[in-house]
Amino acid sequence: MPDVKSEGATRTQSVDMHNFTWKGASALGRVHALNERCLELLSQLARSDAKKISPEIVQRHRVLWCSLNPKARERAAQVPFLLVDAHFMDAPWWRWASDRAVRRRKFPTRNPFSGRVAGELMRETLVLAWSTVALDRTAASILLGMAPDVSAMIAEWDVHDVERIAARQSRYLQLRWDDLPLFWSRLLNAAVEGDEDVLHACHLHGIQLLGGQLLPLLERTRV
Repeated sequence: MPDVKSEGATRTQSVDMHNFTWKGASALGRVHALNERCLELLSQLARSDAKKISPEIVQRHRVLWCSLNPKARERAAQVPFLLVDAHFMDAPWWRWASDRAVRRRKFPTRNPFSGRVAGELMRETLVLAWSTVALDRTAASILLGMAPDVSAMIAEWDVHDVERIAARQSRYLQLRWDDLPLFWSRLLNAAVEGDEDVLHACHLHGIQLLGGQLLPLLERTRV
């Protein structure tokens, strides 16, 4: 005779798993939206009259960037991680940037944007970082490529910290992996052509890159 209690427990467990919702799901949608906005701005930059464009990755693949129509941008934006970075793996930089009495230091800047646009994007990026850390620090690591030490600092922020750091440090926002032309050429080509298999491969490539960068930082926190 079948064990009714056992069957009931199994059925309940199955329902619970079916209804499981990852806490980072809402943040992922915001990552995609910010990705799409950044890609649109970079496409506009590629279409500008400037003879020399920064970052070099936009200059190198200028034709591809110019080919990113709205549908292609949407495809490229669906990668499961943020395509811009604000030193999220660099705890010393964040200790410096978070200091209210910021001292002058020389850090490399590779922000392709300037002026009001740079400030707006940095603010959107930091609001996303702050809200994601509050929601789930693991999601912040996966989606934003954020080191545990950095998420611990951001967890202590209030809204005034977000506004202050965004206003003072907007020049430090940068395109993720702007020194990896292969990643960007594959992503842009696949997005323009609508090649789902290559897009999937780009997602995996990006996850592997982030994992390789984050693993030493995660290991360090366990020591």
